[in-house]
Amino acid sequence: MSTIALILALVLAGLIVAGLYFWFKLYKRPTLVGLSALSFIKPTHRKLTLDERAAVEHYLNQQNKLNNKFLPTSTALPSVRLALTPQSDNVYPITHAITRYGLASDEPNNWRYYLDSEEIHLPPFWEQYISADNHVEVIKTQTLPLVISLNGYSLLDYIHERPQPPMVTAMPAKNASIRQEESEHVELVNIRKETPQEHALNRPNGIKEAATISAALLLLFFSLISPVIIIPWMICVAVLMIIWGCWNLLRHPTESELKEVHCLRGTPKRWGLFGESDQGQLSNISLGAIDLTYPAHWQPYLAADLGKVTNVDIYLNRQVVRQGQYLSLHDEVKNFPLQPWVKHAVLTASSLVIMLLLLTYVPLSLPFKLSSAWLQGAQKSDVTSVQALEAAPLRIGDTLRIQGYGMCYVPSGNVTITQPNFMPFDCSKIYWNNAEPLPQPESEVIDKASALLATIKRQLHPSGAEQKLNPQLASAIEKSGMILLDDFSDIVLKTQDLCDAENDCVRLKNALVNLGNAKNWAGLVKRAKSGTLKGVNVLLRPVSAESLDSLSSAATSSFVTNEIRQSASALNSPPPGGFLISSDEGKQLVDHPLPTQSLSEYSALEQWNELQRLSRLLLNTPFRAQGVITNISVDANGTRHIALHSEPDIITLWRYLGTSLLLLALVGTLGYSAWRLVQRWRKNQHRLADIQRYYESCFNPQLTPVVIRPVI
Repeated sequence: MSTIALILALVLAGLIVAGLYFWFKLYKRPTLVGLSALSFIKPTHRKLTLDERAAVEHYLNQQNKLNNKFLPTSTALPSVRLALTPQSDNVYPITHAITRYGLASDEPNNWRYYLDSEEIHLPPFWEQYISADNHVEVIKTQTLPLVISLNGYSLLDYIHERPQPPMVTAMPAKNASIRQEESEHVELVNIRKETPQEHALNRPNGIKEAATISAALLLLFFSLISPVIIIPWMICVAVLMIIWGCWNLLRHPTESELKEVHCLRGTPKRWGLFGESDQGQLSNISLGAIDLTYPAHWQPYLAADLGKVTNVDIYLNRQVVRQGQYLSLHDEVKNFPLQPWVKHAVLTASSLVIMLLLLTYVPLSLPFKLSSAWLQGAQKSDVTSVQALEAAPLRIGDTLRIQGYGMCYVPSGNVTITQPNFMPFDCSKIYWNNAEPLPQPESEVIDKASALLATIKRQLHPSGAEQKLNPQLASAIEKSGMILLDDFSDIVLKTQDLCDAENDCVRLKNALVNLGNAKNWAGLVKRAKSGTLKGVNVLLRPVSAESLDSLSSAATSSFVTNEIRQSASALNSPPPGGFLISSDEGKQLVDHPLPTQSLSEYSALEQWNELQRLSRLLLNTPFRAQGVITNISVDANGTRHIALHSEPDIITLWRYLGTSLLLLALVGTLGYSAWRLVQRWRKNQHRLADIQRYYESCFNPQLTPVVIRPVI
């Protein structure tokens, strides 16, 4: 148990450490106001130096003057005034690709720059230094984040230079992540958030959440068999894990989690150009300077929009989410919902494994019975008479308290010993009825066997008062080492009285025939009855005396054992009706002490004497029974069997209720997950084919012939 507790404590500590680690990463990460959407921002940052601040202020002053002069309010790109804020003291280093969009306008430098989905302000004289992966340093301004350093170039280098009007720069380097604006302009119509349907395509498949819920269920199983001190902690951790997993599986995405989608208008063409941020990968279709990436199943339908002015919605990574009138990932998910089935496979497998562990290591019958009864409303009954118990409406789960006089149960099939410390009565079960108590066991055979053993013992081990010889002769015999049987005829007659059948006590009879110098047993008995053997004394050597004692004990034991069996069977036949009250834990319902030693250590006659003593004590004895009813049944004799279990304490109550609730949760999870697994797996097999048939019907509609009937 200590090893199990140690293992569970280590598992619990590991879960807590992992939870604190993820919490620290998610909630303790320093964020940059205005750049929270940039998931690639690292938590490291530095402070803006005084020289850099002076350079930034100089640049902003010049830039704002130039914006007022060269960017009238009528332009498609509104004038943006940059100003420092208290948060501008933090400088954040970033390594990422820069994306540039050009608007359909005749104004110079009509470009907008983005880091992932966040628009930034890039000094126009640095456009020629943009590469595939750019190392930039960004600060927060009142409006857009400002780039103060790009690939080794800093605003400190331009603090004393004369600002120039922003002009369109020359062709960038070979590996630049942007291209010069070509003859085809792309119009930025709108910037919107992706729809929940579009977000579902990029959302995680739920395996992490399903694994978390599975681990929580396993933790709840361990709480049922763990030490009391760690049970509350295990339950709390498991409940938090389940809440977290279910919340992440069922919740809708927040506004911040939805990516930006840029709605463009332009003419898609086949250029065969290399993409900016994915060098070396050939893209067949481009929209102006942007290489487009399409879902694979759209390829047969892209030719319809080539060379035409088309609306195209894309992510910042150039992934197309909508094009033209029909191609739309939103409509695909709306009309043909996604069928993620892997998370259901994880839950199905884990629920099955935990259920097998529960069935193997935890008894379920009693907890399930009691939990079901308690949910229905259990009652308490206190009875002191059979009539009151008969009138009480008893149900499984009720608490029953009984006090009265009854008979301890005698198990059937007893031969000599069935229970090592208490034979033949089992006082963990009590017969309780209004019938007269059974009589104590009596037997003439036992009396005859006792008489035979008594006379042999008296003669083999005489005391001074019992000797019939004169003292001088007795003393002489004792000195010679011999043993004298002074009433041999009495032994013969008592043996014949007990063993009257011919095949009874054969060895004892043969020994007595030899001692009496008779031809057979019948002749010896005849002489004893006629009085011929009266006064005949028989001398025995010690070995012969010991043999005679053993033969007599063995002969009488078979008779005594048979009588014990018959008497026990008679005691096991109580009157019909009444009740049999039992403890399913084997607890004694009487206050009498149990025998201190095993009855197997008693001789046969001593066992009979113990049976009689216990019968006097237990055939009609006071008893007290209290507990929760776990079973009610009626046997063929009309006796109602009522099984009681001790009332559980708070920990045992939790184990019972927890076992039942966990079993129900596992059954529900297994059934639902298995059903959804099969259902979603089957639908997922033909989802892509259904989408392709849908597009075929959109791009190649089948005209239904119209039958025109002549008007008569």
